[in-house]
Amino acid sequence: MKKLYSLLKTFLIYSSTPLRIFLVLLLIIIGIIILKKTNNESNIITIINITFKLIMFLMSLKIIISNEDYVKYMNYLYSENKFICIFNHTTLIDGPLLFSVFPRMGIVLSNRKEFDYISFNKKAINKMGCIPLINNKKNGVTNIIKNKLNNRKIGDPIIFIAPCTGLPPDNPGNISNFKKNGAFVNKSKILPIIIKYEDDTLNYNFNYKESIINAYIKLFLVENYKIKIKVGDMIYPNDNESIEEYKNRVYKLMNEQYKEIKI
Repeated sequence: MKKLYSLLKTFLIYSSTPLRIFLVLLLIIIGIIILKKTNNESNIITIINITFKLIMFLMSLKIIISNEDYVKYMNYLYSENKFICIFNHTTLIDGPLLFSVFPRMGIVLSNRKEFDYISFNKKAINKMGCIPLINNKKNGVTNIIKNKLNNRKIGDPIIFIAPCTGLPPDNPGNISNFKKNGAFVNKSKILPIIIKYEDDTLNYNFNYKESIINAYIKLFLVENYKIKIKVGDMIYPNDNESIEEYKNRVYKLMNEQYKEIKI
């Protein structure tokens, strides 16, 4: 009987996938349209939060964060601290799941081709508080981050940056290596955001020639999939350490906390 139930459940998950993909795309497009027409800051926060929470529900992803960690983030958000958040990144759903949890955040994101199909343009990007990464103007992005930090007021959006390439780690059981220096160039204070998935199923295996379409589709083939988020303690730069040393120290601290998370 249990085997029959398991087979039936699997069948329902797979058969409902096209409908759920359609509903998520529709939800994203409608959310972007409403976002572009909205100027009230409170309404923008609500639209972003509700849209991404519904997406997580349709994808059957269960996001787990302790009340203590959420309060920690909110306290820093509404403080005078000038800092950025660093998060580990291995799947195509990392950004959306963070938006479903944390208010008043914006990601430094690569300009992906699929953004054109859903009209996710500069206007929507700005309203979400994100910073588009233009490959031939990386120094310009570093200056934008620096200016946003210097001018940050209480409650202003917090910049989230992933120093990894979005690929699985070289050494399984660890977070992906930090390949990029942009998050560390300004020697800013860093609030670590650690994401841990229940297994490696959702990893985007670009290095093994996995197609972007397959990477997106497999996000819909899980059920009650658990993802834990940990907000670490603030990390302060040391004037005597180089950018590379600071990056390595942040990686080591985040990797240690990642290994401590149990799902």
